[in-house]
Amino acid sequence: MSGIHIHPHDILDEGPEQIVKRIGVLRDVRHIFTAANMMFERNPYPAGILPHNPKRTFVQSTGTFHLAVDTASVYPDLYQKVDETIRMGADPLRDILERTRGTEYEIVPWLNVLNGYFTGAKLRNNRVIDFRGNEVDHWLCPNGEDVLPMWSRLLAEVHREYGCRTFMIDRIRFPDWAGKRTNPGGLFSCFCERCRKGMEAHGLDPRRMIAVMENVADLLANKQFSQAQSVITESLLFRSWIRFRQNSVTAFVGGLIAETKKYADVSFWLDLWPPSYAWLLGQDYTELTKHCGVLKHFPYHKLGGGADVQGLIEYFAADAAEREEAFGAFMRLFRFDYELSYREFQQKGYPIRFIGEENGKVRALSAPGTQIYSGVQMWNLPAQELAEAIIAAKASDADDVIYYCYGWAEEELFATAANIM
Repeated sequence: MSGIHIHPHDILDEGPEQIVKRIGVLRDVRHIFTAANMMFERNPYPAGILPHNPKRTFVQSTGTFHLAVDTASVYPDLYQKVDETIRMGADPLRDILERTRGTEYEIVPWLNVLNGYFTGAKLRNNRVIDFRGNEVDHWLCPNGEDVLPMWSRLLAEVHREYGCRTFMIDRIRFPDWAGKRTNPGGLFSCFCERCRKGMEAHGLDPRRMIAVMENVADLLANKQFSQAQSVITESLLFRSWIRFRQNSVTAFVGGLIAETKKYADVSFWLDLWPPSYAWLLGQDYTELTKHCGVLKHFPYHKLGGGADVQGLIEYFAADAAEREEAFGAFMRLFRFDYELSYREFQQKGYPIRFIGEENGKVRALSAPGTQIYSGVQMWNLPAQELAEAIIAAKASDADDVIYYCYGWAEEELFATAANIM
């Protein structure tokens, strides 16, 4: 059975009755992934309007927590800021839970774990630090000493307060280059004290790693894109560092699941990047699926697999020729063999076969029996292309699809999806 993502502003502005009615045309949807907290993101991203929201044309989310839980009392040293709508009495998760009680729908709180508006006395000790010693805005380190205990206690409290028995955990990785501003330096992280000690314990010298990263940064600044890609691809030191990152994320996820289950009888879904990118961000499908047997990833072919490809290319490249060269290096780094220029990518994204190929990689990498859900981009594309994406996902190695997302999708796209089921 498939699923769909919704956001708190959808529930507050449209009302749960209208949401259930609209989702009802998607007859195969059973899981409603309801955002419990938000990133720093424009809704819809990167532009456009909320097509059926009666109150607002767009929402700029600010990294806050949207459940009626006092996060500061759960873990005073590190906590996420509670959204002002909650402080004023709103409770969107409870609203949708009450409306769907006794129906075929399962409401699954969907949480961005390592990215958001966090605060507390020990925030500084838990933040991501890049290779130049800068804090990466709004990111927590999976190796931070308070991150795992904070989240395990908070999830247990959400279970106690709302009765939800399943959680989807997202942003379980190190930073990419996107955000409120393009920041490629965020990729070269984390070098906090705990990560440095962890590297040293695994025979990896942080100072040597930083020197290699500075070399890559210099090559990129001097428009030597192919050389920079070769260093990342061929350096044994880089490979060891990537393995350290992957081990860090896997240990965090495994620990979070195990620790939360000490407090509450709950299960988990993982929300991961497509495998062609995931390895660089610290996500190892093979190891992660030993801890959790259900996952979603998002091979959005029109959007470059969910990555801000254009933002990265145009950060470094000033003219058309440089952009083509940078895009070629990008494609080689992530081992895409498409005959595709940057100009063509801007117009069309990746070819439709990207969906099936990424799902095939997920199946090959994941533990036997893993349930795999292919995210489907349900906004900012024509109805015919949505239909092609759904058909490609359903013909792939994925078990089913999850639509992203309710509030960003035009009415025509709901009808298109309904006709394919």
